[in-house]
Amino acid sequence: MNNRETILNILNKFIQDQEHISWNMICCYSDGMELSINQINIIDQSKNRTIGIITYRDDTGEVLFCMYKELKKRPSDTIIDVLLDLMNYH
Repeated sequence: MNNRETILNILNKFIQDQEHISWNMICCYSDGMELSINQINIIDQSKNRTIGIITYRDDTGEVLFCMYKELKKRPSDTIIDVLLDLMNYH
């Protein structure tokens, strides 16, 4: 299982346990070579607003930005670490 598949599985499991919550992922930046930066938006559908944003490097999994309630990003966190923390936060 690759990182992308793991990320999608964790996100789908997270919303399965939450009512009125969805997510989407966009590529914020790509240099056309190897560097891509993805952004995950966590959305409260009942209020139609973004309640969380996680931005990470696709090649390394390094989290560049994380905003979700009181969840704090540690310097060495990877996207998998942050998503698992997100699931445990609830």
